[in-house]
Amino acid sequence: MEKRSTQTVAEDPTVAGRPGWEGLHVWWLVGNRETGARTIVFNVTEFPAGKVHEIHRHPNCEEALYILRGSGLHLSESEPVRQNEGEVVFIEQGEWHGFMNDSDALTTVIAVFGGVGSYEEAGYEVHPTLS
Repeated sequence: MEKRSTQTVAEDPTVAGRPGWEGLHVWWLVGNRETGARTIVFNVTEFPAGKVHEIHRHPNCEEALYILRGSGLHLSESEPVRQNEGEVVFIEQGEWHGFMNDSDALTTVIAVFGGVGSYEEAGYEVHPTLS
């Protein structure tokens, strides 16, 4: 057993400057590199007001995105869907998705990736109309 939190693990310094991730704050708490996990990745992401994570997909895994605090818009190829605190969205393998904090307050989300041990294994493809 290994206990980890955003208080004990450093924020990923590479994320905030990546295209499509500008201004986001990410902590990778569980994964192969962090804990030796083989089939699950768990992160916490903070979205300051007005920040967006581009529409993308993971060809090699499923994802669940849970709003711990705040709200925002779950993005897809169709109309955005309001996602509020306490709600989870299940994203099928290969499904296009993204997230926008359209509020004036910080939104904190938990992302869980199933079937992979690292974010790199999940794969990451930007939606073709955005690249």
